Amino acid sequence: MSGVAQAQTAQVNATAQSGGDSADSAATAAAPTDNSEIIVTGVRASLMSAENIKKNAINIVDSIVAEDIGKLPDNTVSDALQRVTGVQITRAAGEASSVQIRGLPNAATLVNGLETFTGTGRAVSLGDIPAELVNGVDVYKTSTPDLIEGGVAGVIDVRLRRPFDFSDGLHVAGGIRGIYSDQSDKGSYVGSALVSDRWQTGLGEMGLLVSVSYNRRKYQDQDAFDYVSTGDPVAIPNTVGGIYAGGDRERTGVNVAYQWRPSSNLEIHADGLYTKYRNLYNNSYFIGIPGAGTITSTTPYDDYDFLAQSTTTTNAYTLTSMQAYLDQTQNYQGNLGARWNSGNVTISSELTYNYSKIKDRNVIVDTSFNAPSMTIDYDHGGTPNVDISGVDMTDPSNYTLRNLFDNHSLATSKQWAWRNDLKVDTGDGFFKNIKIGTRFTHREVVSQATTSTQYASDGTTTLDMLSSDAYTTSPTGLVKGALGVGQYLTMDPDYLLSHTDAIRELFGRADGDPAYDPNNYFADTEDTYAFYGQFQYGFNLGSIPVTGVGGARVVNTVERLVGGTVGSKQNYLNVLPSINAKAELADNLFLRLAWGKTVTRPEFASLNPLVSYAPSGDTGLNGGYYGSGSGGNPDLTPIKSTAYDASLEFYPSRSTSLTAAGFYRSIDGYIVTYSADEYIDGNKYLVSRPRNTHDGKLYGVEVAYQQFFDFLPGAFSGLGVQLNGTYSDGTVEDPINGGRERVPDVSHWSYNAVAMYEKYGISARLAYNWRSSYVDSYNSGGVQGNTIMVKPTGQLDFSASYDLTQNVTLTFNATNITDRTYHDYFVGTGSTGETSVTPRDTRTYDRTFEFGARFKF
Repeated sequence: MSGVAQAQTAQVNATAQSGGDSADSAATAAAPTDNSEIIVTGVRASLMSAENIKKNAINIVDSIVAEDIGKLPDNTVSDALQRVTGVQITRAAGEASSVQIRGLPNAATLVNGLETFTGTGRAVSLGDIPAELVNGVDVYKTSTPDLIEGGVAGVIDVRLRRPFDFSDGLHVAGGIRGIYSDQSDKGSYVGSALVSDRWQTGLGEMGLLVSVSYNRRKYQDQDAFDYVSTGDPVAIPNTVGGIYAGGDRERTGVNVAYQWRPSSNLEIHADGLYTKYRNLYNNSYFIGIPGAGTITSTTPYDDYDFLAQSTTTTNAYTLTSMQAYLDQTQNYQGNLGARWNSGNVTISSELTYNYSKIKDRNVIVDTSFNAPSMTIDYDHGGTPNVDISGVDMTDPSNYTLRNLFDNHSLATSKQWAWRNDLKVDTGDGFFKNIKIGTRFTHREVVSQATTSTQYASDGTTTLDMLSSDAYTTSPTGLVKGALGVGQYLTMDPDYLLSHTDAIRELFGRADGDPAYDPNNYFADTEDTYAFYGQFQYGFNLGSIPVTGVGGARVVNTVERLVGGTVGSKQNYLNVLPSINAKAELADNLFLRLAWGKTVTRPEFASLNPLVSYAPSGDTGLNGGYYGSGSGGNPDLTPIKSTAYDASLEFYPSRSTSLTAAGFYRSIDGYIVTYSADEYIDGNKYLVSRPRNTHDGKLYGVEVAYQQFFDFLPGAFSGLGVQLNGTYSDGTVEDPINGGRERVPDVSHWSYNAVAMYEKYGISARLAYNWRSSYVDSYNSGGVQGNTIMVKPTGQLDFSASYDLTQNVTLTFNATNITDRTYHDYFVGTGSTGETSVTPRDTRTYDRTFEFGARFKF
């Protein structure tokens, strides 16, 4: 979907660049140092454009351009971002599920420089934006006053295509890919198309672009797990088992952009973005309960004699469970803006409307059977192993219906935002230009949900009494056969969602969806009023040119929250100064220094004061707890940070760079979810809530290198390499127990290594992404260690294409080539004060193989 790029005229969407000043310099970023005309295409063009955005920007930024995304096996923006220096991701459901910048998840997300979000969140779900709609992605690691506030970690700006990005005339492009996923053993496909045209009229130049993407992906994750351990004198896991997590996910994206230039100094644009997400998925559980029967033998760990490594249970009450889900999201964004300049004055204004709707539904049915004998090794090479004998696990007459959970929820969010900017160029003195602006937003969030209530059956209905389409047989070979459990029976997920009333009757429930619980309703109205002033400066420090941007952003936030019988109001003012400086030490050597303050408001759902409680039920008690719960915290305050950054960058040629950066963040109010005891009706629950931590810090270094080896002879001159690595470390206070602890989600080390080849119409990349261990969460409960730590993990991907003609390209992609396995484990001190390291989860994921074709005319 990318055309030919000329080195002299690499196109950059001005709305993506900080304050317009960076855009002005980046628009001429690809200008060569001589007057030769060099035409480059494909990966080289994309790397050159990304390198020049970074080189010419005022602040510290890393970028991906469209060809980068198209040339990797990346189906969404979040997948593509894993290649950026300092960006770390986690994976689930066949794609990147979350994105962290330098280990922190608190990144603001923009689309074409405008705030965008999904549901009640602060950020847009980047996985909902198909890569085929994207022109480029910029990751801002330092801020300027004109950037929208929010994002302790940084700002991610997704740039969509506009018609004036293309040369004159009609442009048509598209592509299709077929995908095979080995673990789900399913086929999927992706299709996209783009039409863009620009023309001269009596009213001036106009352009219209329409791009569409449809992505259907069938996937399966697998998990074998040990749950928390309780008991005395030797504690055993309350449950142990496995999950087949399969899904059929659809994403639709439509981008419409209109531009009108009635005169040389006036441009008007209107953009519309629609994304739709539909995920029909299920979790098929096998759940062994070693304590629900007669334990005849227990073998403790050699190193931890208070924890069981294996047990044998007779007459073991054993569960299977089918959890069927249908999640649907629709997002709309409309934007109308204008930009006018006259001489040294530029004025711009944009009005934006966002609407997001998330509708979720789930039906869960537990079934049980009796295992005459069940022997469990809780640590069989880091994975539990279950050996059951004396029962046919594929005989429906052995399974009894036990519990029903029937829930649905609806969340909507809408926002109006109006932004105005005035820039005045002041000449060749110290001040190059002065810029001021305002921004007003009004956002309304509403969330409703049922209460997760367990409805028990009368215990007389077995699966063989139901129609054969009501239940299903599981796959086999869970986590490469390590769990040891063969096929078992559960309710059929499609039947649960399509015949829900029939299921309700089996549990004595009335027909129809249950009503929303008034206690689960919450609404939040938020108004923000922002003003910024900044100046771009330049001077010579001896023979060294120095340029930069300084100023401050001031924003007042008014928050009104209503949830159940609880209400609150907050009104707070934040002053956010910042300064960026760039020194040109030599023609291709730059030093950057930056300092600034940022603020990130809490997620709306995190402010919800209500708590959802779930009794432990048939899975047994958890360390004396009657059940568990989760909720929000209306007392949360914004996360504040002071950032210090330095970067040294060397650009010896158009597609070669060597950079190193250091960063330090002092963080106050960082939000982490912790569990603590709470009592309801005299019963003790382990309840998790988000809480502010204080006196936090994050620091580290980044290095990156990329080069094409043009100096090599013949075919070898097509070789190239990209290497980048990051070291991060950080701590925050523990708000429950006191002291300091490691920041969750932060890997100390991460790197990307990419080997590239581009010549003779062939383009290929072999990309390896790796990150070291990190903390998933704290305070898990139980006698075993209460911190959950994730082991190091890496993934190898490959992509290749061949230009069959000037207009048609064949493609092949493969992901997760090495068939990686994820492990996390319980570590540290448990509820009795004793220390241990024991397994928790083992997960495996799909390997995918894609064949496709792209065209452009």
